[in-house]
Amino acid sequence: MDFHQLEYVIAIAEEKSISKVAKKLYISQPSLSQYIIRLENNLGVKLFDRTASSITLTFAGEQYIKTAKSILNLNKQLKMELSDIAGSKKGRLTIGIPNQAGRHILPLILPQFHRQFPQIEIDIEEDVTMQLEEMLINGKIDIAILNLPIQHDKFLYETISVERIFLVAPENHSICLRVESENQHELHFSCLQNENFIISKQGQRMRLIEDEIFQRAQFKPNIILEIENLDTAHRIAAAGMGLTFVPENVIWLLNTNKYDNYFLIDDMTFTLVIAYRPGEYLSKATREFITIVKKTMDLNSRMRINNNRIYRKIYT
Repeated sequence: MDFHQLEYVIAIAEEKSISKVAKKLYISQPSLSQYIIRLENNLGVKLFDRTASSITLTFAGEQYIKTAKSILNLNKQLKMELSDIAGSKKGRLTIGIPNQAGRHILPLILPQFHRQFPQIEIDIEEDVTMQLEEMLINGKIDIAILNLPIQHDKFLYETISVERIFLVAPENHSICLRVESENQHELHFSCLQNENFIISKQGQRMRLIEDEIFQRAQFKPNIILEIENLDTAHRIAAAGMGLTFVPENVIWLLNTNKYDNYFLIDDMTFTLVIAYRPGEYLSKATREFITIVKKTMDLNSRMRINNNRIYRKIYT
């Protein structure tokens, strides 16, 4: 069976453009067009409706795509099983991970995994959780590290990290000075209702947590900036532009001894899980990757909790 044939049709259906796929696959557009025409002639049906401005799947094309994805997935599963039989010496593992999580998880995990499986090729797909869920459903990635809540119920997942959430204020902000002058270690979030906030963009899981914080505090925030990168949000807030929220890993990565401008938000948490499709074969390398992630993140979490820092708290 020509698996490339299946991949070409799927790629065209997703891109809705023969020229884009031809460029991506480093083949000429006329060659790819002729390839599809010959395939349609051999099948006796049209897979695509073509106009001057667009290309869409016919009903036959939709059925072709559905079966093609199943065939490619079965082929991938077979390769993983054969790789395990051969001792997991070769293979490929495609991992999906949110951009933010990748910055602090991958440097901890990948070197150790590579030492154990040096000939396993690793592909990393970084995106927001919503897009990673779609990629996992469609078989474009083998496993995904995701932020809860997960929108689809088609996955199995295992918790790898439960992180605390912090409010970040500029170092000389009034709430920092208030805590020092009044010798308080706890504040109520309502005292911030007139402040400026830097928050995550819609569609990010951190935004769901931020929205819940404001719902609990019962006030509408004055949002002056929406941003994707939490590291950047932290730096902008610390520089004096406003207040922001970050999970614990952002603070941990900074490795700073100055934390008077961090406020622990009562019982809010940011949960990371490692997800995979139910009923599919997980190779030895994949199962070992999951084990390494869970052990490493558990150790990392215990190190954070046992660092003897007493954080100021703010309640919603």
